[in-house]
Amino acid sequence: MSGDPHPTVELPAATTAFAPVEDLPLPGRYELDPDRFVLETTARLLRCPVLRGRFAATAGHLVLDPDQPELALELDTRSLRTRVPGLARLLTDEGGLCASTFPAIRFTSTRMGVTSTRFLDLAGRLEVLGVTRELRLTGRLAYVDENSVVLWVKGVLPPPRRPLKRGSPPARVIARRPLHLELAAEFAR
Repeated sequence: MSGDPHPTVELPAATTAFAPVEDLPLPGRYELDPDRFVLETTARLLRCPVLRGRFAATAGHLVLDPDQPELALELDTRSLRTRVPGLARLLTDEGGLCASTFPAIRFTSTRMGVTSTRFLDLAGRLEVLGVTRELRLTGRLAYVDENSVVLWVKGVLPPPRRPLKRGSPPARVIARRPLHLELAAEFAR
């Protein structure tokens, strides 16, 4: 009926109920916007978060290329923030992350795959205290337009195989736990 406030619309048989997947971002190099970056680390006990910390990035880039995609990030070691007063300083000074000797934590991808649904699977090397650790992250390209990409990934950094023999007591306790990482970052052309 033409006066019906809720008219029924007939859809052709080939039409699906789902919106089509938006195109992937244009290939090329995207630079990190440090003001639009969050890396949260969480230590858990019995699956409950007991300690959280955040790092700030100083530099980074994302290369979306079918042949050689890459993610590279540089974090400021001294930028660690926690909700426990004094703990961030204790963890970044000597006996912890030694920010005076190692001012940056670096991540460089060694393998990266992006599907047509924007799912992202990447593996790379995390350099902390002059030691390189393997890290795998999964997530997605959460937002895409012609000039920017928002990346959201998470993963778990397992504890080192050998326990720390030196360092402050809180740093040694935290180093024995797997650290859950969650990263959200915006990259622009």
